[in-house]
Amino acid sequence: MGPSRQFPATEPLPGIHHQHPQRSPTDQALGIPAARLDPQIHAEHHEVAWQVRGRSQMNLEGKIIELAENDALWIPAGLTHSAQVHPDSVIFPYFFPVDDTATVLDDASLAHLHHDETIYFLALKQMTTTIIHSRINLARQVLSILEHRILGGDELPRPRTPAAAAVAEALLFNPGDDRTIAQWAGEVHASVRSLERAFLRDTGLTLRQWRLHTRMNAARSLLATGASIASVSHRVGYTSPNSFTRAFRTFFGATPSQFRQQNSPPSSPVGHRPAALRAES
Repeated sequence: MGPSRQFPATEPLPGIHHQHPQRSPTDQALGIPAARLDPQIHAEHHEVAWQVRGRSQMNLEGKIIELAENDALWIPAGLTHSAQVHPDSVIFPYFFPVDDTATVLDDASLAHLHHDETIYFLALKQMTTTIIHSRINLARQVLSILEHRILGGDELPRPRTPAAAAVAEALLFNPGDDRTIAQWAGEVHASVRSLERAFLRDTGLTLRQWRLHTRMNAARSLLATGASIASVSHRVGYTSPNSFTRAFRTFFGATPSQFRQQNSPPSSPVGHRPAALRAES
């Protein structure tokens, strides 16, 4: 993840340069007053604060973070935080249970969402507030977006053929995507044979092998954070911890439990303050 840097309490995060566009005549005020969120701490849930509209100021144990439209702030469990929401602003919170969430995001982190990524956040909010549900695991999609924006990509060889490259990008984005090869071929308007041949020619791996590498790389990173085997298996697309354990042992030559014992970081008390905040540039 690279070296971390300490920031004075009032210094803005590097890499985020907000430019606030002028409002159009049709962008009317919403009549929403300013609001203050008193200091709080969630010991059993991680939180994401998505600035849908306007601006907010977050205070993470003395670190002042300015949020502009489409900024998303990852707040790990155990971190005391408060907020000042500006007038005519909209901010949505999302909560992820610690015991059920496997993620490599261990520090408070700031990301700026692309416009086409915000639909996943809106859809997840709809799922949690209405009876309308998606067949896709939207919480997993949202976590993948944040990890991609904050931490970047991987080292697997990428296919060059457009259809295969689109599949690879989607699998890197969400290693747990369980669509079959035939379904992927239909998504990118290619035949199964041409898709498989493109992966093998461009990467030296079949599509099945390439997806397995993606899942195992993601699982290894998640296990190293101390996440439970059950949550990791779910995150990377396995229907049961047992099937995940078999695949992991075949791939790495060690069970997830053995790997985690060798690579888990030292435990820290609840409320431990992260060393620094990361920002997506």
